[in-house]
Formats: sequence, structure tokens, C-alpha cells
Amino acid sequence: MSTLRRAWLTAALSGIVFAGATGVAGASLSVTNDTPFPSSRLIVGASWSSRLYRPPSNQSGDILPTIWADDGNQYTMIDDGGADLPASGGFWRQSLAMITGAPPGIHFSHVGDPSDPRPHTFAQIKANPRLSQGPIGPYYSSGLVEANDVFFATQELNWNWNANGLFAGLQGIAYSADHGQRWRFANQQFPAPLGNLSWVIRGRGGTYPDGYVYAIASEREFNATRLVMGRSRLDIADMTEPSRWQWVSGWRRHEQLPWPVFSSSLAAAVSIASWSSHITYPEMAYDSPLRHYLLSFTFSYASAPPAIWRSGAELVILAAPHPWGPFSFVARESDFGPSNGYDPGFPVRWISRNGRDLWLKWAANFDGCAAHLNCAGGYGFNYRRIHLTLAGLRG
Repeated sequence: MSTLRRAWLTAALSGIVFAGATGVAGASLSVTNDTPFPSSRLIVGASWSSRLYRPPSNQSGDILPTIWADDGNQYTMIDDGGADLPASGGFWRQSLAMITGAPPGIHFSHVGDPSDPRPHTFAQIKANPRLSQGPIGPYYSSGLVEANDVFFATQELNWNWNANGLFAGLQGIAYSADHGQRWRFANQQFPAPLGNLSWVIRGRGGTYPDGYVYAIASEREFNATRLVMGRSRLDIADMTEPSRWQWVSGWRRHEQLPWPVFSSSLAAAVSIASWSSHITYPEMAYDSPLRHYLLSFTFSYASAPPAIWRSGAELVILAAPHPWGPFSFVARESDFGPSNGYDPGFPVRWISRNGRDLWLKWAANFDGCAAHLNCAGGYGFNYRRIHLTLAGLRG
């Protein structure tokens, strides 16, 4: 993590507010397509349909992969923050929180023993870096999923944050059979450039009709170019063992659409979507009423640190009939805030019965915000509703 990010994190957890523009984050969604993807023939309009809701007062942090578990609650993995944090400004490297309620009245509560490990302040971690810990160890985590009543979470090896370097791989995939109260570690390393491996989220408890759970990954943290896809069987042995994963490594034709060919070689993986230097922390969720997958990500207007973290970003939403594509453009937001307004995703529990009203969540402002940008988002779980317009339907 960069020194700048650490400085902002300390201030954010201490309640300090950086100067910047005020108002609602994200002025308007646009369906004007300036991406390399064709426009969607199904979803022809998108608009914000609520104001921005900032993070609850007892929650802070970023990444926030969110699942709808078999017990009916939602859970989210939080990096550099947590829920029910002490007033002294301590935080965890990563921690799990349970989300109850429905927008806008949601509540976060820490999962597990808050003293094992204890949260620590930036000053304490600076003096002793080994104190930067969480329930699944000294690792960041970008992926969370439930399969066969077991939670799985990624453990990311450190990479060169200051240079926006390539991801270094995974220490392994941790798992919990008691909804995150206790975690076990397989310690089976996944190779570089995996890092932000993020599972495709379906319905309550996970719904996997073909017996596989799918995941996507890009090669670096900010402004990546390639999106690759892997899959695994649902059991612990397959999910945690790299050699048992399969990766999209080519294409064939099926019903006039490209259909993936899988292999066990990550090195042979091909892109399921690509856009040169435009993909930051992608997430994918299944909109079951529309029978489409929604892929969301941001990209930074600047190309290198430190400007890449704070000089403006755009939100992009794509859709596809299958998790591997083909992807089409839905909407974008050119004023999504600072470049660290990132990791947008759609919690599947909050998708309406007709699939047209959804809540987008994202984290913002871990590294401050330039004064000319829209800086209303907080360092934590921001959320705002989106309404989708379908072809042939009015409104």
C-alpha cells in the first residue's frame, strides 16, 4: 500500500474530512457509448434513482465483495477498515462484516472475535508492520463467495502498489464452514498475475446450475487491460487447489455465439474482455430476472501513481448473457469521483423482482480527492440505486 494511501486511511479512520467538491457522487449516468463494446440491445437506458447513501457510521474500508448467504444475510469482506471499529482509529488488514436490513436502512456488524487479531492503528503498524493483520492473515482480499454452505476468500500476496505493478498471485484461498466465525487456510499458492480474483455472484447461497463457480481477474490493480475467467467445482478440495481450476483458454461457436474452451493452464488463458488500460477492480453479478450478468468496473483518467489514485475516474457497466460474455455496453458515469472511487458492484439481494432496479455499492476516497472532482463518497460502503430501461418497455 502506498504511503499516500496510508496517510489518507489514518485520517479517514480518525474522522478527518478532506477538502473537495460537495454534492451527490456521480452526477448522471450516460448511455452514450464511447467504449469498444457494442451497445446492449436489451438494456437501452440507465439512470440513478436515489441519492447517494454514505457508509454507516460504524463501517469503513474498501474492496467490499458482497454475497447473499444461505442464512438470508449479506456478508462483505472489508480491506483496511472494518465494522464496529474502536474509536482509537484501529483497523484490520481485512475483516468480514454481516449486513442486515435493506437500503437505505442497512446495518453492519463485525463477524468473528474482534480481539483475534486485534485491530491496530497506522502508527502502531508503521512501528511494527507485522501488526497489519486480519482474520485470514496479513493479506488483502478481493474475492468472497459461498459454495456448498462454505465461505471462500482470497489471500493476496503483496505487489508493488506504489508503481501499480502486476499482481503477485495468491497465498491461497481461505475457507470457513461457520459463516466467517473461524477460517482455515489451504496455503496452496495461485500464480501471478492473479491478485484481485473476484467470484461471479449469483443468488442466495450461490446458485451454480452447471456445478461450477466462476471468477474473474485482471492483471493489475488500476487500469488493467485484460479480464480472464476461471472456474472450479464447489467443494473445498477443488476451490483451494490451483491445479484443479480451469481457465478460459479459447473459443468455439455455439448457437451463433462464442463459447469458451477451458484448460488447466492459467498461462494459456485468453481474455473474455479487453480494453487497454481501462479495467479497475471488476466485479460481476447475475441479474436473474433479466437473465444477464452485469460487469462493473472503473478506470482512472491518469495513467500512473500518484495521480492515478486521485485525478478522476469513470464508472462502466456492461452486460452479457453468460459470465464469459459476449459483453455489451449499458451505461457509464464520467464523474464518478476520484480514481479511488472504485470496486463497484451489485449486491444480488437488492436486485428487484423485475431485475430493473438495483443498488450499486463502491468505496471511495482512501487517498483524498482533488478539489475539482465530486468527492461526496465516503471511505467505506457507499450505495445508490440504479434503474434500468429495457428495449420495448417505457420507463
